[in-house]
Amino acid sequence: MPDFLALARDFDYDLWANTKWLECLLGKGLPEPDTGIFRHILSASEIWLQRVNGASPAAMPEVEPVESELQRLHDEWIDVLSKATDDRPITYRRTTGEELTVNLYATAHHAANHGTYHRGELRGLCLARGDDDFPETDLIGYILQQSTK
Repeated sequence: MPDFLALARDFDYDLWANTKWLECLLGKGLPEPDTGIFRHILSASEIWLQRVNGASPAAMPEVEPVESELQRLHDEWIDVLSKATDDRPITYRRTTGEELTVNLYATAHHAANHGTYHRGELRGLCLARGDDDFPETDLIGYILQQSTK
């Protein structure tokens, strides 16, 4: 069986990195398009949660970029993973209506990793504008911070 406990640590990293980006975006007044990309990170996490819980929303849910929502998403993913007894198939419909099936581990792994891609996109936007006041949220930074606790 896949190591769901190890995967839960990926969601801990995701919460850490999202919290850093939320602080950055709030400090800048929630500028666009940055905030739209950040909302997408949160909305994607929410839709995947809904899918593993048996729903197939016809549209992306809207999740507000606030700390309580980051924590809620994290806690709900940890709850799903802590209750996982097998790598069950998840059958869902995409927002386009297409039906797909993928196992729980792959679904959760995608959800945890998805934010990394888009936080890199946010970093690229900052660099393209000449901004240097963005958080460094590479995984190794999280690992090193955790090792000093």
